[in-house]
Amino acid sequence: MPKTKFFLHIGHGKTGTSAIQSALAMASKDLLRSQILYPIEPIERQKAAQFDITSGNWKQHPDKSLSQQLLEHSKAAGETNTIVLSSESLFWQITSLQEDQITWAEQLDLTVILAVRDVEEMLSSEYQQRVKRHGEQKPFEQFLRNRQFVSSHHKKAAEVLAMLQQCNIPVNVINYSLNKVRITELIFEVIGAKQAYPSAAMDGKVINRSLSQKELQTLTVVNALYHKQFPWISARISDALAKQLPHVLSQKCRLSKGSREKLYKQNHEHIAFINQHLPANQTLMSEPQTPIQEDQSVTRERNQRIREEEEQSLELISKTLMVAIQQDQLSKRLSNSTIDALIQLSHSADLSKQSRIELLEIAKLNRPQGQRLSKLLDQARLS
Repeated sequence: MPKTKFFLHIGHGKTGTSAIQSALAMASKDLLRSQILYPIEPIERQKAAQFDITSGNWKQHPDKSLSQQLLEHSKAAGETNTIVLSSESLFWQITSLQEDQITWAEQLDLTVILAVRDVEEMLSSEYQQRVKRHGEQKPFEQFLRNRQFVSSHHKKAAEVLAMLQQCNIPVNVINYSLNKVRITELIFEVIGAKQAYPSAAMDGKVINRSLSQKELQTLTVVNALYHKQFPWISARISDALAKQLPHVLSQKCRLSKGSREKLYKQNHEHIAFINQHLPANQTLMSEPQTPIQEDQSVTRERNQRIREEEEQSLELISKTLMVAIQQDQLSKRLSNSTIDALIQLSHSADLSKQSRIELLEIAKLNRPQGQRLSKLLDQARLS
């Protein structure tokens, strides 16, 4: 009996995974026609295809090992003998395959796809995520000092590559920093489905962009002022910036010369090991780079664009913040029992789709952290 072929796209985080997962979701039917299965629930497929941020098509099961889940996917696939799974969570769980290799080695043919990123870019992006999703208030350099300038992603990537080498599991490593524009196409090439890539839908699409320096500075102030009272405020604002101003020029976080040198020194061993798995012209930067002097006219144009975009961003941040706080004040009028009643009422068969959505939106406004409520609202919108 032939082995089931698996392509495991494991991230890591901040290397275009949202765009990759959107493209795979949109192309899932075309992939299936090529005997490649991208298993995903219909509601998650629709969300990803609409460029909403998802967690891919694999989730860790509390009572099952990764190998058990892969074997179950293999059994459920029927005659389709190639399966693609994509999830950043796989990056942190993939090494568990070494522990029980004997249980899957004779049935599964695994290939891992790992995207990596220059260390300064990676930690800058990770810091931004902390600001956007977790209320981070500290400046970038303090964030780095608190973690001794070590990149957990580069450390883990080196560990993953060593394990894959020991288990003889093939791996395709891609330098995201050199291939940002083509990263999604490259994934489709690796899985042998170049013809299925949804180029028309993906061309020029920006998903979950980075914040500009001004946006980042402003959001840390907002976090300092409001995060304790409104823990969801930074996510609300950053989502508005990404959706309404998707093409704002991205900028790396500022870093002093001394901190930059320490950053590369602390991560040198891991970067060097990762570079052994990359072509010579695709390696990660292993030391600080001398800044390139831009033409003055280009610098003036860039600075003018930054100033214009800063005005737009600050206006949107102010508007989003004001609306969010006003809505929060309104939400204090509803008790938990009233919210539950709204949810129950939304299940009525006599309601129109729009009425159901509006009831659930009111409930969500009053219970912004409710995951089940979020799922009900998504289902109502996509029904």
